[in-house]
Amino acid sequence: MEDKFTKDSLVKSDGFSVIDRDILQIVLSDSDQYSLTEAKRLIKKFKGGIK
Repeated sequence: MEDKFTKDSLVKSDGFSVIDRDILQIVLSDSDQYSLTEAKRLIKKFKGGIK
């Protein structure tokens, strides 16, 4: 099982680009926790919607 992180910790993480951190600000809920895999999947899904 993967570790879970808050929106705040993911947004402040150096593991994401500045643009990806901006996307996380939009797509993540303040009250939930996410694994890195989930966060990356949500970023990819968000970017897929931009044409």
